Amino acid sequence: MAKRRAKAARPHHVPTVVVADATEIGTSPGVLIVRTGPLTKTPTVLTLPAETVDSFVSTLHKAACTAEEEYWDLLPAFRAGAESDDITELAKAKETWLLAQPWRQEMRQVLGQRSDRLFFIDYVGHVAVVAAPPYAATPHLLIFDPLQLHRLAPAFRQAAARARHGMPAATVDPVQRLAATHREWSCLPWPRDPVVLPTQQQADAVITGLRSTFLRRPPILKEH
Repeated sequence: MAKRRAKAARPHHVPTVVVADATEIGTSPGVLIVRTGPLTKTPTVLTLPAETVDSFVSTLHKAACTAEEEYWDLLPAFRAGAESDDITELAKAKETWLLAQPWRQEMRQVLGQRSDRLFFIDYVGHVAVVAAPPYAATPHLLIFDPLQLHRLAPAFRQAAARARHGMPAATVDPVQRLAATHREWSCLPWPRDPVVLPTQQQADAVITGLRSTFLRRPPILKEH
């Protein structure tokens, strides 16, 4: 009996940790949708009501800028396990490194005694979006590269505007709205459009540009 009680006392709702490899951003009336994850697995669907999209997009941008302060110094660690400089090998090595980090421990420290259903973590040079129902079907911790978030920033802003614009046609209850949107987007092919990976030269050019932008920006002090 003692063993059974110990098992029952373990924390519930342990989030699934996912590295956001490919990411799609879309909208439904009154909802912003993010589908993300490895191309070889079923994506995680994150839904945000239009009433909160401005706050979400703004906080995501701030978290990306803060995480980037640590990102560049950790690049050697991300790439240490790669067998070559091939872009696919580098991505695999980085994913392996990220999944080996104690994300759930960091999540518990950030969350404390609160019961937030959606919050952000900047950790080891990355941004995690931690989401539980109604924002995700089950608890998830989605790890985003800050450079990826910078590239997606225009798409996020445009989708937020479309989600707000669609409010007159949206279901009034945001929980029902998110649930219906999640059911619809979970059934769509993944990815919706073919993904064309950049060449090494293209990837290097993008990274160089983002690095230059980072160096021109005043340092951001991380809050503790």
